[in-house]
Amino acid sequence: MKMKNLSIALNAVLFILVSVLFYLHFSSSKSKTSGSPQMIQADGKTISIPQIAYVDIDSFQTHYTFFKIRKAELDARQKSMEAELGRSVSAFQSKVAAMQQKAETMTQEEGQAAQQKLMMEQQQIEDRKSTMESQFMKETQDFNINLQERMIEYLKKYNAGGRYSYILPYSRETINLLYVNEANNITADVIKGMNDEYDAAKK
Repeated sequence: MKMKNLSIALNAVLFILVSVLFYLHFSSSKSKTSGSPQMIQADGKTISIPQIAYVDIDSFQTHYTFFKIRKAELDARQKSMEAELGRSVSAFQSKVAAMQQKAETMTQEEGQAAQQKLMMEQQQIEDRKSTMESQFMKETQDFNINLQERMIEYLKKYNAGGRYSYILPYSRETINLLYVNEANNITADVIKGMNDEYDAAKK
């Protein structure tokens, strides 16, 4: 019999933030970024003009140390799971071939017992495959959540002075934004700040 290969695909864009809109607005703390919200007068009222920045997710994934390390771990985990399943399937196929060679010399009872045993082993392999897929899916989901939380917490501090009303994720792969102005790109600041925090936490 044939078994399907382990279908655990690590998404090229693990970063869940490409589909998340950040709304960050704070009014009292000192800002870590230069400048402040632009104000205009309208109908005798002072109105704040929303300021927008963006983070290039593709560049962020390439240069953020935590992401690179954790993604490499997930890649290795996926390959290990696929190798384990491959060994199990190969061993199973060898047993099937061996039984087929002996089939003519077996009694009906022996053949039925051998077939039953193989069916049980097949089910065990399928159960193990399902378990590995679930484990890997959970690990990937946990990674995405952790990554999102890390960026949100950093952006809260980065934008503590309320300079930006919105900080958007931008990705060329998903084309979630059709156009961005490079002047609003804060990716380098975010990468440096988050890498500095990650390095400091390891010491």
